[in-house]
Order: sequence, then structure tokens, then C-alpha cells
Amino acid sequence: MYQTKTSFIKTYLDEAGLNPDVGTWSWILHRASGLVLVLYTFMHFFALSSSLGGASTFNAWISNLQTTLTHLLEIGLIGVVAFHLLNGLRITVVDFFYLTKPHKTLFWVAMILFLVVMVITLIVFLPRAFSPHH
Repeated sequence: MYQTKTSFIKTYLDEAGLNPDVGTWSWILHRASGLVLVLYTFMHFFALSSSLGGASTFNAWISNLQTTLTHLLEIGLIGVVAFHLLNGLRITVVDFFYLTKPHKTLFWVAMILFLVVMVITLIVFLPRAFSPHH
């Protein structure tokens, strides 16, 4: 039988359409946040590699990154890390303690904690993102 190749994004969206529940969206978002973190790690290593050129090269590189956009991206990064961390802890608790029945409730508890983290993050970092003295 002939199978056509589909993109992984289409596969995930099809899965969400077939099983539109908390577990599916948690799974999709966990994979997406993990992918974002892997991509960020490579960019971070690239930025840190500028230190091989000495302190002045590194400082010049970092000073170019002190923009409102990069500060907003940092806030987004905190959000991605917080979601991935809290959802990963939820998955671990469900797996190790066999809590499959309350997994949806645990997801919403994790999302409430995520919102708390993001509110605190926005209160602390948003004024700095728009500060003229980055």
C-alpha cells in the first residue's frame, strides 16, 4: 500500500483533530516547546562562541542584542521554559505515581502555576524591555 509523506505539523494537527482533549494538546505543546528549547540552545551556544574572540568581541556581540525585541524574546523564552518544566513535572508525577485519572486536573494545576510565573515575569521584565537603558 502506498503512503504519502505528510509534514509533522500536519500529523500533529490531524492528531489534535482526532483527539481534541487536554492530553493531546499537552503532548503537542510539550514537543513544540522542547523543539524551541533545542533551537534556542544552538543559538545560545553560537552567541557564547563569540567569547572565543575575546572580551571585547563578546561585549560587542551582547551589546547588539540589547534591544526591545530581544528582551521580549527573553520573556517568551521564560514562558517556554516554564511551560516545558511544569508540564514535564506533571508528566513525571503522572507516570511515577500512576495518576492517570487526575492527569487533566494536574494539567490545569500546572497551567495555573504557569500563569503565576508569567504574571511575575511580566511584572518584573516588561518594564525593563521598554526601558531606554537596556
